[in-house]
Parts: sequence; C-alpha cells; structure tokens
Amino acid sequence: MNGAERAKRRKLSGQRRKNIFLNFIKAAVSSALIYFLLRRIGVENIWRHLGQANWWWALLGVATFALSNILGAVQWSILLRSRDVKLSTWRVVAFYHVGLFFNNFLIGYIGGDAFRIYDVSKQSGDSTTAVSSVVFDRLVGFFMLTTIAMLMSLFWFRRLSSPKTVGFIAVMLVSWILLLFFLFHEKSGKAVGRLFKPLAPAFVTNKVHDIYMAVNHYQHKRGVLVKVFFTSFFVQSLRIITHYWAARALGVNVNLIYFAIFIPIIALFASLPISFGGIGVREQSGVALFSTIGLLASKVATFEFLAYIIGIIAALPGGLFFAFRKEQRAEAQSFRNRIKRSDERRRP
Repeated sequence: MNGAERAKRRKLSGQRRKNIFLNFIKAAVSSALIYFLLRRIGVENIWRHLGQANWWWALLGVATFALSNILGAVQWSILLRSRDVKLSTWRVVAFYHVGLFFNNFLIGYIGGDAFRIYDVSKQSGDSTTAVSSVVFDRLVGFFMLTTIAMLMSLFWFRRLSSPKTVGFIAVMLVSWILLLFFLFHEKSGKAVGRLFKPLAPAFVTNKVHDIYMAVNHYQHKRGVLVKVFFTSFFVQSLRIITHYWAARALGVNVNLIYFAIFIPIIALFASLPISFGGIGVREQSGVALFSTIGLLASKVATFEFLAYIIGIIAALPGGLFFAFRKEQRAEAQSFRNRIKRSDERRRP
C-alpha cells in the first residue's frame, strides 16, 4: 500500500469517526428533548390520549398525507423534466417515497434527500441536476409553507395571543424571498458567492457554482415555476391538514387556521440538522406554540407524535421500494455470479 492509499484510508476513517460523533450528538439531542418533555407531561398521559383516540381521523390523516406525497412527486417530476431528465412518473414516485421514508429516520427532514439525489444521479448521470432539483424542490416547499402561515396569521392576527409569532413568520418569509432573489439574480448571487469563495477548496466552490447555475436556470422556465408553486400550495396545505386530523383524532377541535400558522414553524425547526427525523424538536416546538391558545401540553405532544407516525405510515411504500430494489440487485448479482462460475467450469 503506497502513501496516497494510506492517506486516503486515514481520511475515510477520520470521516467515519466524525459522522459517528455527530450522529451521537444528534441522537443525544433528540433523547434529551423527549426525556424532558415526557418528564413534564407524563408518559401515562400520552398513553391515555392515544387509548381514547378516534382512529378514523388518523386513517383520514394517512390518506391525506399519502395524497400530498403523490403531488409532491409530481412537483419534483416537473422540475426534473424541465431539465430533460427523462424518468417515468412511476420511477419518480418511487424515488420520492424512498427519500420520504428515510427522512423520518435520518437527520432533520432532509436526510432522505440524499437518496433522491443518488437515485436521479445514477439514472441520469447528472449529479448537478439531481442536487439542484432536490434543493429547489425543498426550497419551494418551505417558501410555500411560510407564505401560507403569513397569509393566515395576518387574517387571524387579532386572535393570536402572541404577536411575536407573526413577526417570526415575517422574518422567515423575508429570508426565503431574499434567498430566491439571490438564486434568480445571477449578478447578486455571484457577488455573495465571491465572499465565501476563499473559505472553501476550489473543487467545492466549482461544484457549488454548477449547482447554483442549475437552480438559476429555473428562472427562465416561467411556466414550470407556475406549475411548481401551484402544486406546492396543495402539497403543503395537505400536510398542514394532516396535523389537524391527528389533533381531531385526540378530540382537539380548534380552528384549522391555527395549524396553518403554527405547523410551518414546527416544520422549520424539525428540519434543522440537530436531531433524527425531527424527533423531540417537533413535539417541543408544538407544545410551545399551541400552548399559547390554551391546549394541554400532553395533547399537543401526543397529536404531533401521532402526525409523525402518520407520516411514517404514508411513506412506507418508500421502504418497500427500497427493499425490493435491494432484493432485485442481490438477485441480479447472484445470477451474474452463477453465470461466472458456470463459465469458469466450462473453461479447459
């Protein structure tokens, strides 16, 4: 083994240790948040609420979330086709669900996006388009969630006991608008990029530049943008309604508008890369927000946990797609090995 190979192995080993350490920290964050929440509200209260749940509402939540997943795949498919990535609708739906499935167990809400990027890169041979489509798809989702929250909070402003919530949503929305501006205004975007260029190696800045230009290209696709933002409105609305159905399952009957205001904030916090699947962060932020309208902490934590379970159930097809795909690869490899052994036996 030469020096270059040893250095490469040391680098990989160091990266693995770093990943293990970061995953440990994130698991500790989720565990700590869940521990303090359960200590505050009591496990027995959660079990009591679940035992009294009306599961027809939960089933409606699964159907609603599943429909949002199909529309989400359509939204992503529009972006891919606009960049000449020719994948069947069935395959895009499968890739999208695989990403959703792993989002529930990996870091924040975005860990599973790596699977989407990998699958599209492998099929199209274009990793830049794969990354840019997923990044823009995710950005559109957050922008639409925040827009819905802003519109509803202005409409419902007089009934909100904490005006700071509206201020926070406004800051979020302005942030997304600025980000979209820099992504679509090439001159401004490149000016910002030059500020960070000295901080990263050349190969990283070159890759980021390619991804930026791929996202920037969407500004020339006005029809595509209209379709994507229109579809995203329904996708995000359905996901907000899913939380409402989870609450109704526990007998919570408050105006849907509160969910349209609070759920986008919860989703943003849960997507931060500080926990696995947003566990703990989702429940804690939900309690902090919904307690301002007088809901019991135990019920809020329970219906947010139930919404998480609903999301997992609705994304189960992704786990099946992934398992079936791995089984297919294993069978194909086994077949190739049998052919190879047969050829070797026939050789003189």
